[in-house]
Parts: sequence; structure tokens; C-alpha cells
Amino acid sequence: MMGSYGGYGMMGGLVGAWSILGQLTWIVVLIDLVLVGFWLWKQIQKK
Repeated sequence: MMGSYGGYGMMGGLVGAWSILGQLTWIVVLIDLVLVGFWLWKQIQKK
């Protein structure tokens, strides 16, 4: 019983880590898009 429970705990931990990594990746992507959009807007304003 303990063995199978330990296996499930490992799987749960991996899934949790992946979801956190996924969220961080999306946050970084969104920040990048905002920065690129702001930079493009400034480039257009110069002209």
C-alpha cells in the first residue's frame, strides 16, 4: 500500500512542478509580448 501511494505522490509532485513551470513560461511570454509591443509603439512614434 505504501509503495503505490509513494508512486502517486511522485506523479503528483511532477505534475505540480510542470504546472508551475507552465504558468511561469506563460507569464514570461506575456511580459515579452508587452515589452515588444511597447518597443514597436515607441519605434512608430519616432517616425
